[in-house]
Amino acid sequence: MAFLDELKKEAEAQKHLEQVQTQSKLAAVSQNFLLVQIKYKEIHHYLLELVNQLNVLSLDLVRPYYIEGFGMIDDFRPRDYALSVDSIRIGQKDYANTLVLRFKCATEKSITVERNVPSQIDNLKDYLWQNNLKYQCTEYKNERGLVARATFNVTSEIPVTIRFTADFENAKIFLQMKNFSGLTVSEFVYDAKEVGSELLDEMAKYLIDKPNKFREWGQHQQSMRELTRQARQNKEVSYAQTPAQSEPEDTGKEGGFFSRLKSILP
Repeated sequence: MAFLDELKKEAEAQKHLEQVQTQSKLAAVSQNFLLVQIKYKEIHHYLLELVNQLNVLSLDLVRPYYIEGFGMIDDFRPRDYALSVDSIRIGQKDYANTLVLRFKCATEKSITVERNVPSQIDNLKDYLWQNNLKYQCTEYKNERGLVARATFNVTSEIPVTIRFTADFENAKIFLQMKNFSGLTVSEFVYDAKEVGSELLDEMAKYLIDKPNKFREWGQHQQSMRELTRQARQNKEVSYAQTPAQSEPEDTGKEGGFFSRLKSILP
């Protein structure tokens, strides 16, 4: 029995160690989650003020956009700034999950594109859909009843989204800008501690075309620039791009990240 008692003590010690490690990890995760929430409040307050001021000022800003099949239009003007917050409920409290700054860039030009090849018609539909551009399509069929030509009247507005999401467990904040610098997606990653008034000021300057250092901000962006520099030095053909980050897929089900937070959040 002595040997079994020793094994029992070892097993109990192992269980205790695992419990301590689990509690320690949950405590760290809780701290990271609350840190992101603090930063979200700061971002929300800043963006709300920014939206109100930009809607009042109506700055004389112009942005160029290239529309496939039509060409470059260099007089799109930003307007109608708005801010939205997507929340998630944990226990009896609501916490911010996503912050989105939206506005439109509009032109007075009429945008009409014509396509005479079926495959090109389908490709243009995909292009407009991927870039969130609204349009009306008039299709013309041939004698066999097949679409042979189409005219696209594209709405003279381009929706722009500035979206903040987070990796709550690791205290990282992701920023995605869609349709701001042309019909493109730019993505940035920050440690939560890097996000503050200085970064938000640089972002605001970036949005209204003032001199800024926004794209240089953050350790992740610095690392990506260093990779690009090294690739150029080595004469390699390499394009350093920030990987797209998806929003957390956790749905709050039993055993999930948000579910685990219920027992430890204040």
